[in-house]
Amino acid sequence: MNNKRPVGVLLGCAAVALLATGCAEIPSNAGENPADPWETMNRHVWSFNDGIDRAVLKPAAEGYVKVTPEIVRTGVSNAFDNLFVPSHALNNTLQGKVDDGIGSVFRFLVNTTFGIGGLFDVASRIGLEAKPEDFGQTLGAWGVPSGPYVVLPLLGPSSTRDMWRFAEEFGTSPLTYALWHEDWYWSTGIGALTVVEARARLLPLEDIRKNTVDDYVAVRDAYLAQRRMLVNDGKVDEAEELQSLTALPVDDEE
Repeated sequence: MNNKRPVGVLLGCAAVALLATGCAEIPSNAGENPADPWETMNRHVWSFNDGIDRAVLKPAAEGYVKVTPEIVRTGVSNAFDNLFVPSHALNNTLQGKVDDGIGSVFRFLVNTTFGIGGLFDVASRIGLEAKPEDFGQTLGAWGVPSGPYVVLPLLGPSSTRDMWRFAEEFGTSPLTYALWHEDWYWSTGIGALTVVEARARLLPLEDIRKNTVDDYVAVRDAYLAQRRMLVNDGKVDEAEELQSLTALPVDDEE
């Protein structure tokens, strides 16, 4: 009887997500934004992800924060951040930032050894600051345009250019090879903890989410603006950024 419970929970979560997908509100002007020609499809995927988030991820993240001491959460956060440093080293080098690439290699080695697998950020204390760069930024630096905005199932906001970073991060993560021949439940458990920890970092933004007229549009505009800033190393045209924002309806005060 107990073996059926996890299956029932998963089916219930899937049903909630699919119900949310079916109830997605599609505005009449969907797809008119040049950056988001697939808005109708994206909104359905967004609703699916939101259903999974409300049914599983957010409660799990809240429980994780409630029962786990802050010092432990910080260590877990540091360890997971450390897994992305090889990717940072590669992409800094591919963008011609060789010094930052070498610095990222040393940062990974220091935190993995003296920081006990990355639990402690020793590297920052000795001046080896994080220089995060991903493959989407590398493609952007090479002149590849962002392409249409796309919401990926479970992974969330991306673009036809930036979506390739997930494959690159998987290929450069030490965890991919450390667990390659291990039993499946180790990989599943660590993967689940990674997702929950990442969701826990977003909990402080819940109040902003509640006060947003259209959270889909708000996240889309914020994501695209952030990616433009990252690809250009923080150099952006403020006037162009303001023009790229989507005007949202505001309720008139009575």
